[in-house]
Amino acid sequence: MTKPAPEVSSRRCLIAALVCLAALPAPRTHAEPAKVSPGPVSAYLVQPGDTLWGLARRYMESAHRWPELQRGNAVPVPERLRVGQLLNLGGPAAVLHVSGNVLLQRAANPEQQLSAGTALAPGDLLTTGRDSFLTVGFADGSRVVLPSSSSARLVEAHGRRTELELISGRVESYVEKQREREFEIRTRSFALGVKGTHFRVRSEGGVQALEVLEGKVQATELGGGGRSAEVAALEGVPLGAAGPTLEVRSLLPAPAQHAPLDRNTVAAEAVAGAAAYRLQLAADGSFLRLASESRERAPRFALQDALPTGFYHTRVSALDEQGVEGRASEGVTFMAPPQAPMASEARAANDGLWQIRWTTRRGQRHTFELARTPDFASPLVAESGTYTSGVTVGPLEGSARYYWRCREQAEGESSPPTEWGGSFEVTSP
Repeated sequence: MTKPAPEVSSRRCLIAALVCLAALPAPRTHAEPAKVSPGPVSAYLVQPGDTLWGLARRYMESAHRWPELQRGNAVPVPERLRVGQLLNLGGPAAVLHVSGNVLLQRAANPEQQLSAGTALAPGDLLTTGRDSFLTVGFADGSRVVLPSSSSARLVEAHGRRTELELISGRVESYVEKQREREFEIRTRSFALGVKGTHFRVRSEGGVQALEVLEGKVQATELGGGGRSAEVAALEGVPLGAAGPTLEVRSLLPAPAQHAPLDRNTVAAEAVAGAAAYRLQLAADGSFLRLASESRERAPRFALQDALPTGFYHTRVSALDEQGVEGRASEGVTFMAPPQAPMASEARAANDGLWQIRWTTRRGQRHTFELARTPDFASPLVAESGTYTSGVTVGPLEGSARYYWRCREQAEGESSPPTEWGGSFEVTSP
């Protein structure tokens, strides 16, 4: 069991004269949820002081219906709602997260910009533009993520059955155990029945593929093809491949991520049998709030300059020659602005101490923060000073990931202060 983080004081945490330091201002969100559109409220943005009991009383007619909110939104601890979280208030389907250009086509009405909180109805056509992402929540707690350049139609959504039609692009689904309910995704040639699972489906660039990360999916060919297969966890199948049977194969292993030599890059080890690699960045560890993605032939990715400064969760996977995407490794990276120090590193010293170093202007004052979470809600260290080469912090006890961030203290300058940061893993001896 991980030991609680030790209290860090001037006696126990050394901020040594090694290099300049700085801390970021209050945490930023990478993609602010759009305002809830007019009409019936189907989703709610959690505010400070909110409780499931109070929200059920306000929006669901009875406070005693709070367990429905908990189950439908996968809230692990009812007393600890996360400020900024979007909750589905019990409608069959609602938009939980939007980033970038996402459009809704409803019946014969003109396309409109989709916003978080919008209640969805059968027949709705959802389309994400380039570098745009959408997350939809269902009443049973299931979540569907539509990555960039994708299009899907909500065919059916009620208490007993949910059906989506993937027209183009990709969809990643996190489906609750269905019991008496049915959850199905259809492509132009296959029906994919779900029994409670995490899986991906794609229909893009002439490639149709299914990958199952958890649970099982029954793939059945439409149009009289007759082929079918049950695809288990960590298996995939190229749905568009010819042949009398579906060729189910094991997913490629996850590419191990490692520290890149250059800043604002994500790198991983090559995987045998891989033809390409995909990187996804998200503002949350569940990858329901995607911020960016890219695809390269080699497992090395340069982050987009347009991304806001801050921490991002990273996910890297390998694709085989037939377009089946493998298992993904996960990590954390810090997006630094162009004017940030060219190099920074954190390395273990003796007696549980850690040295954090970088290069910056001599004599510059900085603010430095250290925390156990990337939102820095409860920093262990928050110090200001002038340093020459960095800081030393500790002793740090227990197995955990620590996050640090730094900001120059501007003195009458018109340009915003430079910010940078990183993270490191502490393991028990």
